[in-house]
Amino acid sequence: MFSTITNCEFFCFRCDMKDLDEKKLISARAADLIIGLRDGDAALLYLYLCRRGMGDREQIARDLYLPKQRLSEAMERLEMLGLLPLDPTIPEAPAEVPIPSGTSAAVVRPVFVDRPDLPDYTAAEVRARKESDSAFSALISEAQLIMGRPLSTPDLIKLLGIYDHLDLPPEVMMELMNFVAELYRWKYGERRRPSARAFELEARTWVERGITDFDSAEQYIRTARERRSQEGAIKAAMKIDNRDFTDTERRYVVQWLDWGFGADAIAVAYDKTVTNTRKFSPAYMNKILMSWHEKGLHTIQEIQERDRPPRTHASSAAPHPVERPENIWDKVNQI
Repeated sequence: MFSTITNCEFFCFRCDMKDLDEKKLISARAADLIIGLRDGDAALLYLYLCRRGMGDREQIARDLYLPKQRLSEAMERLEMLGLLPLDPTIPEAPAEVPIPSGTSAAVVRPVFVDRPDLPDYTAAEVRARKESDSAFSALISEAQLIMGRPLSTPDLIKLLGIYDHLDLPPEVMMELMNFVAELYRWKYGERRRPSARAFELEARTWVERGITDFDSAEQYIRTARERRSQEGAIKAAMKIDNRDFTDTERRYVVQWLDWGFGADAIAVAYDKTVTNTRKFSPAYMNKILMSWHEKGLHTIQEIQERDRPPRTHASSAAPHPVERPENIWDKVNQI
């Protein structure tokens, strides 16, 4: 794949490994978190911010050739991992970025290999596939029932891309589309139907998580339903009344549940957040819960027993007992 990339499409910086080790622009922990995220946009954004710092979002989007929506999603993912705002101890990099000779800055493009766009099929290709592939034809019929209307040509192109390019089996796609419809009914009510774009976004999530067979799809859906049943308790723990989670809050909650926290532990993290910051901050809560997760603390009992600040030398020393007389006359008689 990389053998076809020209200098005008991609370049890398050559640097001395010893010099790189001395600068330590990215910590091992940050690198491990980003690798585990498996998100090219977030990785590219983190490198950019380490290099140039946080600036105007529109300028960042232009520099990285990222649509604003993808840039916002990448920032939210980095916030969820506790990587934003950047650690102020990270040293500043040199101001000038070297570009290989003979390469114009205007034609340099970052290459996204882990989130490729779906192919742009022609209408004729879609029709031919519908006629020759009974499974794809059945998916079209199911999608029309779920969406409540005939599919447009862009809808059909997107559906074929999920089926063909993301390589999801038809039975898994059936589960996926009905699951998305279930989410829409739960979140918006019966009147709003999902779009083909909604199917694509959920399909990408499933592929990234390795949900590519019927059994894993069934397990994922069961887990999602169980978590929805916990939502009321988690909202109460975060003092959220009369509204739904925002998209950012929901991503945080999903991450916390993935780590194994319940509503009671989340309530403790919320209390610590408000006590320390005087406001509700999901990003601050995330740092608290991430710290507990890294220490292997997930239940209230574990947190109370093992998440205590270290005692100072003075406070650890046993206090001298104070002798108190039985009454004032004993004290007088001692004089």
